[in-house]
Amino acid sequence: MPTAKQDNNLYEVILIESDDDFAVLCPGIPGAISQGKDQEEALVMIADAMAMAQMYPLPGDDIPERQAELREIGKAKIAELVAECEEEGLEYYVCEVSPKLMYPLVETG
Repeated sequence: MPTAKQDNNLYEVILIESDDDFAVLCPGIPGAISQGKDQEEALVMIADAMAMAQMYPLPGDDIPERQAELREIGKAKIAELVAECEEEGLEYYVCEVSPKLMYPLVETG
């Protein structure tokens, strides 16, 4: 069971299955969108996209109050996407993911 501190690092994402792959979005972090050939790859890729988007936030998005607002906006957007998927008969999954770089940045110099 995650602790309260860990919960602050989890974001809801939605995976939408197509014939060939999975699209995955994290509406709670602007710009965090990716895809993968299967669920596992899609989740790894979105974790990386989330971490990268957080490294270069839009102006004001790094303010704690704005981050809380973005999380709520993200949850509402996921609810909308779930409704759209159900209406269109698309297969989807909602998960919680923590931002994590696939390949940590290497400093040179």
